[in-house]
Amino acid sequence: MAERIVSMHAAYRSGKEVVDGFLSRPTAGEPRAAIVLVHGYRGLDDGQRAVTRRFAQEGFVCLSPDLFHGKTYHTLEDCALKKTSLDIPRAVTNIVDSVPYLRKLPWLGKKKVAVLGFCMGGGLALYAVAQSRAFAAGVIYYQSLFPDPEDLRDIRAPLLCHYGTDDPGTTKTEIEMFRDTLDRHKIKYEIEMYEGAGHAFLNNPQGKNPANLEAAGKSVTRTVKWLRKTLA
Repeated sequence: MAERIVSMHAAYRSGKEVVDGFLSRPTAGEPRAAIVLVHGYRGLDDGQRAVTRRFAQEGFVCLSPDLFHGKTYHTLEDCALKKTSLDIPRAVTNIVDSVPYLRKLPWLGKKKVAVLGFCMGGGLALYAVAQSRAFAAGVIYYQSLFPDPEDLRDIRAPLLCHYGTDDPGTTKTEIEMFRDTLDRHKIKYEIEMYEGAGHAFLNNPQGKNPANLEAAGKSVTRTVKWLRKTLA
């Protein structure tokens, strides 16, 4: 049964700037593990808010930082331009600095924190889990930002990765290159493939493609089960 949740605006300091965000959490007060969710190249839009709520209903304290600082993008051209001109070190710092903020809240206690990213955010989540030991696990959804293999060398947390077989943005070739990198660096991982699913099947599903809907449901179930075990 889905838990009752409350959602709200959030804000925290990252270096000299303040990062806004969207926080969802169960209303029951016992300590919970947390997930930092990293949005795709549309920004912190309604789709990102919806998926933040969805994981909160599964019992996690969930925070989506706004890495675009108040802006969202809607056309393919605008989204792609924003992603390819992103200040990656700044974005990763904003993600990592969300953890001390979460630790100040009364809802975590000593529970662990995972990072979960979609599309562009999947690549940023990989950078974050490689650069910071603050994250005990990483969940990657169809990353469309591909770090250099050497930038992933220091990943120590386990990864769970989700992909559709009909995704033109995260191709089978990219997935196999990524798998080779993980194997070479001896990173613990699981890769789940969803037959017929395209890109953004969870955070920004297009239309009513049955394969996307099935992939969304199965991936959430797998992620929740995996995170409960990994963050225990």
